[in-house]
Amino acid sequence: MRGVLSELIASSAERDPKFVALTGDHGYALFDAIRSRRPGQFVNVGIMEQSVVGIAAGLAKTGHRPLVYGLAAFVPIRVLEQIKMDVCYSQLPVLFIGDGAGLVYSTLGSSHQCAEDVAALRPLPYMRIYAPCDDFELQASFEDAMAYAGPAYIRVGKSDRPAVNAAALSSTDSYFSRRADGKTDTCIVTMGSMSAIGQAIAAEHGLQHASVFRIKPLAENTVELLAGFKRLIVIEEHSRYGGLTSALSDAFVDADVALPRIKVLSLQEHFAERSGSYQYALSEHALSDDALRSRVRRIVEQSA
Repeated sequence: MRGVLSELIASSAERDPKFVALTGDHGYALFDAIRSRRPGQFVNVGIMEQSVVGIAAGLAKTGHRPLVYGLAAFVPIRVLEQIKMDVCYSQLPVLFIGDGAGLVYSTLGSSHQCAEDVAALRPLPYMRIYAPCDDFELQASFEDAMAYAGPAYIRVGKSDRPAVNAAALSSTDSYFSRRADGKTDTCIVTMGSMSAIGQAIAAEHGLQHASVFRIKPLAENTVELLAGFKRLIVIEEHSRYGGLTSALSDAFVDADVALPRIKVLSLQEHFAERSGSYQYALSEHALSDDALRSRVRRIVEQSA
């Protein structure tokens, strides 16, 4: 997704002279395209993430269209107060990109890992949140966020998973990325970096798989899409609290629709214990590919 994001940023600058990309000394090669094609619309403010949000807010108030990029552990977590008061309070059109969300920075420890970004942002008024899983969902998310006249956040997992989609998407609606034969009463529901493995596991067991990548506001068709199932298996590389599971539960409550049984496979309530590969980091939370296959298999067997 990194190459697509780089091109989206550069092409946005070419289309709109008021577009400006800002980073707190993160990204590096990601910004090669905009630095080459529109160098005057890129600013590296240095290691001062709180200030870059204030700068973006000031630019937005003068008619610019700022994008703020950082690692998710820093943008939005380190700068949550600035996002709340400098951007959301005035409903300013600032797009935040949180890269490396979840555990993908597995060798850098808990300071660079992020299990709580969606939960931290969901309560903020006017904030839109996206968690794309591949190039096509990223493009749809980026276009939707840029068309919105308010603050938005795109969660990028950076885990180099296989693509879930085969073609461009026309909207940010939720959808079945893997369609079963109609005999299953179970749907695996995922966002972001868990969508590819979720789709693969669903295929192995003849289950439906739904990709949900607009988390706030949740796509209007989500409840209708999922209401007919007896069981949802939600897989998310995020805390159990405040992420996809919470968004789905809230949506069913708001729609006054009976909630299916939900089995949650998410990041557990502890910090990284050791340094290792991405799959190892996930294994500490029973979310590695092998662990997920075993857990879903047990769920399916118990319900047979």
